[in-house]
Amino acid sequence: MKSRAAPRLDRARSLPAEHLDRYPRVPILILILAPFLGHAASWLTGLSSNPIWTESGAVTGIGRSIIFALDFSDPNVGWTNQALGHLAAQDWLHFIIPWWNPYSGIGLPLAGEMQPAALFLPFVLLLSFQSGIIWLEISLQIFAGIATFALLRRLELGRLSALAGGLLFAFSGTFAWVPGETILNVMPFLPLLLHGIEDARDPAHQRRAIVLVGLGIGGSILAGFPETAYIDGVLALLWAVVRAFQVPDLRRFIGSITLGGVAGLLIASPQIIAFFDFSMASGVFATHQFGTDYINYRGFAVTVLPYVYGPLGMGAASPLLLDVSASTGGYVGLLLVLFGAAGFASRRDRPLVALLAVWIVLSLGKTFGFPPIMALVNAVPLMKNVVFSRYSSPSWELALIIPASFAIDDLRSNRVKPLIPLIVTLAILGLAIDLASPWAAAWHWHAAYRGVMVFWLVRALGFELIALGLVVIVWLVLRGECRRWCLAGLIVVNAMLLFIVPQLSGHQPGTLDRRGIDYLKSHLGLHRYYTLGPLDPNYSAYFRLPSLNHIYLPVAANWVHFVRHHLIDNPSFGNGDIFFAPFRPFSIGGAAHDIEHFQRDYRYLGVRYVLTGPDAALSPSMTYPAPHGRATALPLYPGQSVTVRGIAPPGLAAMPPISQIGVNQGNYDNTATGTMAMRLCSNGLCGIGSADLRRSHDNMPFTVPLAPAIPLQPGAAFTLEIDHISGTSPDAIWLYPASHSHLTTATAGTILHRSPEIAFSVRPDQALFRKVYTDKLMTIWRLAGAKPFYTTTGAACRIGAHSVNGAIIDCPAAATLIRRELFMAGWHATDNGAPVAIHVHHAVVQSIALHAGRNIVRFRFTPPYAGFAWLGFWLGALVLMWQMVGRWISPKGRHAQ
Repeated sequence: MKSRAAPRLDRARSLPAEHLDRYPRVPILILILAPFLGHAASWLTGLSSNPIWTESGAVTGIGRSIIFALDFSDPNVGWTNQALGHLAAQDWLHFIIPWWNPYSGIGLPLAGEMQPAALFLPFVLLLSFQSGIIWLEISLQIFAGIATFALLRRLELGRLSALAGGLLFAFSGTFAWVPGETILNVMPFLPLLLHGIEDARDPAHQRRAIVLVGLGIGGSILAGFPETAYIDGVLALLWAVVRAFQVPDLRRFIGSITLGGVAGLLIASPQIIAFFDFSMASGVFATHQFGTDYINYRGFAVTVLPYVYGPLGMGAASPLLLDVSASTGGYVGLLLVLFGAAGFASRRDRPLVALLAVWIVLSLGKTFGFPPIMALVNAVPLMKNVVFSRYSSPSWELALIIPASFAIDDLRSNRVKPLIPLIVTLAILGLAIDLASPWAAAWHWHAAYRGVMVFWLVRALGFELIALGLVVIVWLVLRGECRRWCLAGLIVVNAMLLFIVPQLSGHQPGTLDRRGIDYLKSHLGLHRYYTLGPLDPNYSAYFRLPSLNHIYLPVAANWVHFVRHHLIDNPSFGNGDIFFAPFRPFSIGGAAHDIEHFQRDYRYLGVRYVLTGPDAALSPSMTYPAPHGRATALPLYPGQSVTVRGIAPPGLAAMPPISQIGVNQGNYDNTATGTMAMRLCSNGLCGIGSADLRRSHDNMPFTVPLAPAIPLQPGAAFTLEIDHISGTSPDAIWLYPASHSHLTTATAGTILHRSPEIAFSVRPDQALFRKVYTDKLMTIWRLAGAKPFYTTTGAACRIGAHSVNGAIIDCPAAATLIRRELFMAGWHATDNGAPVAIHVHHAVVQSIALHAGRNIVRFRFTPPYAGFAWLGFWLGALVLMWQMVGRWISPKGRHAQ
């Protein structure tokens, strides 16, 4: 019986041979080399997008960017992917399975957090290098490009169109904007999975289908981002449903996909078990509810006209624009819309093209909040737990790249009719221009910002119109293969140029503060530090320094409960995924108060040091306005100033005269220069102070001393003048809603009901905190009385040699050992080789019973049921290996190959 694939093969063979058919290895070579070319802008300009320079809080001397903006759209690329991924890579290189992270919080699961992609071998090993995050992105671009090329070849496209499609996916909007590094990890496995489904239609490729489906599903899960993997899986399921109506042997088709899917789940079972265990120990499924979230419909303009709203992270003092900038995961661009429209008009593979069109409509409808589509998509199980608007972009980008590749291939037979696609593209362009109009009342910005947005609109529109004009010229002037090659080259070059833009927001590399890090390494031991600024959370794991802070999701519920009731005095702690003072609802002044108020619990957890910026002080403070609402950035260039007028809050009643003043500011990834001066006045008295902005930290309060100190009574009117006196690079003041404040600037005029976050503070309590180290990045304060990592009760035991996972303890009588590490299912302990039970102490840490005499104690963490998970892994791996070997040893497999 003849397979359904045969007619497609016959049609492909009826077309004349392509030039690339004589050089079949050239497309693969291009797909390998092109990502290096795409990153050449960084290397040629000396700029780096390595997040360690901007997100670690451990670097000084960072150079300027060409464009002052973000070079990737999610700081978790640094805090989670790089910092925790580096720890996972180092564990593997030391032959340790990276189950546990002892350096964040009081210890938290590492593989169970998912986003570090701790089990994503061999790719995670690249993160052992300082620039590994860049090499990881390049390797994923290569992988994604080749996988897409192979999928398009399986769909019977010629080599040129398949090569163009592979390059378009490798330089897609998601790869350019990096809404999360682990999202990039998942991307190559979508075309791999779809390729496996296509193979399952062909009786000659059943074994390869099982292998590709297994690797596609297993790899997507091990890659570390379950939300993108799940969305991709829904698209793959719909793809398989469509193909099920086109196969002669439905049972064989379903069987191959099912076997491959089961094998994929089995090889990912260690990651699944680790994530499920950690999730059950947290409240993530109760709090991670995003079914009603969407991006304002004006954000649609960005998908067609990238950078129409400026570079990544542009806010322009508009909460609406900041929401759009912070939520969009990717784009396609105008040329891809044009070629995609031509592909949808093609007669090629109508059922598949219809599916891709429906998927794009569903994805964009859900992303931009079309109620009927939101209700339909949210009806899919677990979809309400997914941030669809941000993490679905790889799937709808690929859904447009495939028909665009069809259009390029159809040019071989002159079957493309350009008029209707061009009209559709121009209509979509007109809609995008209307949505992005800087004169729309919805933006609520001032004339100065409107001028900035006109600037970006003109440039984004001009770039795409030039590209569109070149396409039209090529279409009219050239013919045949020359036309097709030029059009394919234009759309790829267009994608690569758009990909380069965020690289121009990279930074000239700075210098790691090795002195401060080395001080902590030599003095910390097994104690912990607590940071109010320098050494951002999770980079403690990068440098192997135990820190009480964390940025984690999921996060253990018992640890969140302890933080909420024993470490902070803030009812707005939320789901507990961020425990870091510079992030709202926290404040540095409030954190200093918390340490003083809960000092017994901080000491109990072994906090020996507290880190602040070089000019900050651990002192009582009052933050105004109260934390609520979304912040917008007000750029303050050298020579510019802003004056704030407000009413002193009631909380100042118990404070002495204000001797320090600070504002929450952003210094564009630590590149601001010059001096910032502040003048606080109330009741005819004024205090003045200034400090060098090079000592500031991005998105943190910048504090200056005031002379003289100013008494500030609740209800009294005050003015605060903030002057950026000198320098060459701007700073930004974060503005928050404030009902009794307004501010005045020379550029934007008067802005009502907005205020910077102002920290009124006094000198620190020297009896509680002792300054032991300071440099231009950090000041380290010692908190007296921190408890050791191991202590005993019930007998005066002597603790000898010890490490985080073991100790030698001599006891004169039976006693209890307290180990200040998170109590969680999965921990195992032995005493002199015999298992002992681990109990919870003080609701959050561990304790075990000791006997009289010498106790050689060992601790080990393995997620519950990890043994069954490894059994499943090897079973799944054997299934896939058997299928691969079977392809080579069977005559049918050799013939198919």
